Amino acid sequence: MPLTTNLRYTVRSVVFLLIGLVFITPLLWMVSTSLKFENQVFERPFVFIHWGSVNWSNYAHILTETDFLTWLWNSVFVVLISVVFRLLLSALGGYAFGFLKFRYSDGIFFFFLVTLFIPYQLTLLPQFISFRFIGLLDTHWALIIPNIVDVLSIFLMRQFFLSFPKELVHAAYMEGSGIFRSFVRVALPLARTPMLTLGLLSFFMIWDQYYQPLIFLHSKEMYTIPMGLQSFQTQFGKQYAMQMALACLAIIPVLGVFLALQKQFIESIVSSGLKG
Repeated sequence: MPLTTNLRYTVRSVVFLLIGLVFITPLLWMVSTSLKFENQVFERPFVFIHWGSVNWSNYAHILTETDFLTWLWNSVFVVLISVVFRLLLSALGGYAFGFLKFRYSDGIFFFFLVTLFIPYQLTLLPQFISFRFIGLLDTHWALIIPNIVDVLSIFLMRQFFLSFPKELVHAAYMEGSGIFRSFVRVALPLARTPMLTLGLLSFFMIWDQYYQPLIFLHSKEMYTIPMGLQSFQTQFGKQYAMQMALACLAIIPVLGVFLALQKQFIESIVSSGLKG
């Protein structure tokens, strides 16, 4: 019996290891290529890293000769503002639809859910026309405003507040707190776990957005990281080592955020903070 258990454990570990290698191989190739000279990119046999002649100049060129730092700041600004407002509005919406249950709230929420079935691409043209009319084209607010309200996030927060203990809020009412004050002082702190998960998922999603910057931005100094990558690829299409160095630098913020909050993120998923 123990032998069978050990065999199953070994087979399962090997399978998981192979699956992990499939996913991590492109990342390893990207890091390897970013540290090579151009004439070494497609060399045979493949050498992971030439330890005697590691080419750091690709990274130095990206940081000093391109607009990478500007693109990075633009991405950070857009993502942070979008995520903060999205979390706030999602918590307010979820609390209103899931806990307060005002008149016609179910009907209004159903209308909200219907909008999830509208293809995202169909909304881009109305957004473009609206932003051109009010003069927000080629500004970061054209990227931030569409990301502030997310129906799926409101839905997830509503699911959390549906099972929220009413006694806590009622106790706050008895102490003289109003609806908004009880939300801020009681409901919002206890919703920290699902909001953390939502924040991380929103961060990753908004960071990688490409179509909105492509349509709403024209000036190169307003580009975010995805647009900067595309622009750089167009300009230096044959310089693969340089492109991989830029790609490595571009994923550092995302990787850093995930690693820093990995424990809390997994705990929030396991504890079913986002029931749905």
